[in-house]
Amino acid sequence: IVPTDAFVKVLAELVDTGDSLPVVDEPALLLGQYLSALGILTPEEEEALHVRMLKGAVELGHTRVVFKPHPSAPARWTRGLEKEAERLGADLTVLDTPVLAEVLYQRMRPALVVGCFSTALLTAYALYGLPVARVGTATLLDRLTPYENSNRVPVTVVDALLPDLTDRKAVTGQRRGTDEQGLTDLVRAVGYAMQPKIYPDLRPAAEAYLTKHLNTHTWRYFKRKRLTSLALPGAVPAQLAFLPRNATVRRVARRARSLKKAVGR
Repeated sequence: IVPTDAFVKVLAELVDTGDSLPVVDEPALLLGQYLSALGILTPEEEEALHVRMLKGAVELGHTRVVFKPHPSAPARWTRGLEKEAERLGADLTVLDTPVLAEVLYQRMRPALVVGCFSTALLTAYALYGLPVARVGTATLLDRLTPYENSNRVPVTVVDALLPDLTDRKAVTGQRRGTDEQGLTDLVRAVGYAMQPKIYPDLRPAAEAYLTKHLNTHTWRYFKRKRLTSLALPGAVPAQLAFLPRNATVRRVARRARSLKKAVGR
């Protein structure tokens, strides 16, 4: 593990690599990741995600916005974002030179950093004390496959710790979603569910977390099918496991939904 002070010192030595960057003081900085290349989102969905970042920042009062696209992302995404910025009356700067987000933090001191689950969100928050906000993590938690996809841990950490861009009070107050111990317990539970054979010693921690904290909010971090296969709290009871595959039950459920729609007309 690299000591924090040493890591920050190295990043400070890189600040001159941004000499050619445009001068924009305290903008809202949007971080692109090119998630469609990973097959998590479609190109259209990722383009819409960037627009959500822009709209959310503007709604919070930020009129100077800088977009840092992924180096491999299609150029058309920035054109669409520029059109949206013009419609919203925002001054958008798109960076066309690859540069570390941490260099931007030091040169621009962003008033807000917005992203999906980039680790740069966490360095902004933990190392530079910058206001941050997340977008789209709930969708990613639902989409990531298989469950043991390595991106699940950073998405979980960002979703649990950082405020959602649409929650004005949480963003302006930089309210943490959970404390350090709560985050540790969650990551242990998710880690065991992801890799039970590699981390069998985490099972007691996973059972304890699921027993105490599984609710409508924390369900996003788990899949019932996964919990069932591991016989963890939250699993479908063994005597009911046949129901989703039972043709009669499905037929009755469809009939019930039809009746409900008819009554509601």
